[in-house]
Amino acid sequence: MKLWLLPLLVLNLIACADIKGDSALKDYQQRLARVLDTTSINTPLPPAVPLAEPRDLKQPLPDLRLDLTDTFATRRCGLDTLIGERNSSLGRVYTASKQLSYELRFLNQLQQCLTQNWDNTELLSQLQQVYQHKQNTVHIALNNMLLTDDTLRKQLLGVRDSLGVGDNPGSSETWQALTELNQLKQLITEQNWQAASQVNIEQQLQLLYHYNFIGRLQYSLRVSSHQLLQLNQLLANIRPQQLCQPRADKQQLEILANIFNKFFIAQVQQYTVNLQGYQQQLWPLLENLYRDTALHPALTQRFDGNYSAMRNELAVHVKWWQTLNSQCLLQRKRPF
Repeated sequence: MKLWLLPLLVLNLIACADIKGDSALKDYQQRLARVLDTTSINTPLPPAVPLAEPRDLKQPLPDLRLDLTDTFATRRCGLDTLIGERNSSLGRVYTASKQLSYELRFLNQLQQCLTQNWDNTELLSQLQQVYQHKQNTVHIALNNMLLTDDTLRKQLLGVRDSLGVGDNPGSSETWQALTELNQLKQLITEQNWQAASQVNIEQQLQLLYHYNFIGRLQYSLRVSSHQLLQLNQLLANIRPQQLCQPRADKQQLEILANIFNKFFIAQVQQYTVNLQGYQQQLWPLLENLYRDTALHPALTQRFDGNYSAMRNELAVHVKWWQTLNSQCLLQRKRPF
């Protein structure tokens, strides 16, 4: 490669990375519409499947009050510090994630306490009842976090900001955060309170908040499937054979070939390939996290449903280009 070409190549890669996916699709449609002498289609983006409100999803944790007359027990178990934390001014307004963290730390501390030797069997029995109660209700705290936490809620609702055509920062960090939360869910299922209490929930939520990758992916899948549908509607009445029979307009075909290579292959197709990679990497983690919750059906449609729609519309669009190429020899040197 000639050295004077390197700056141009770098600039081209940077420019591509800065292009938003929805802008690339819009520009692509406008270029096709001009060369085909037709009108662009710009219908409103249909609303996403609604999500139930947090107030309708949150479940109250049963109010458990320890009636331990022997304060020595709480000190011996280290529960006095945790009980004091929960009853502090900050503890009374815990977020759902902090409440879950507290429940896990309490279970871990109490589990260790029950392994000690106890002379007072009545007190031991009371502590065992508390432990059993906490084990039976910790799933409520987990679901409350998944369904009502502000950071997670933002990801699930999506944002009107599509991912870029090129590389997008945050995918690996988002995978890491979702993997950690899935591991936490598994540890809770296994009742491994020691390991579960050591998971830094707030750190994982911070990663999701910082990159907002899930929210952007959701919007990108929804808007790309809609824009590809518009493209196919635009081309529905334009049969490829009309463009080259009985006599082809060579200039028009050259422009179409240029649009195909520079804007469909280099931008639109690259964008959809990236979305496919992100979807296949992140959706299984997200689905497993929400599989047993009330939001699972809506999330399946928002992610997997829109992804399938995008793939179907893309296949229809590629078929149109393949037909044009076979009938007009649009791509002589580079087959589809």
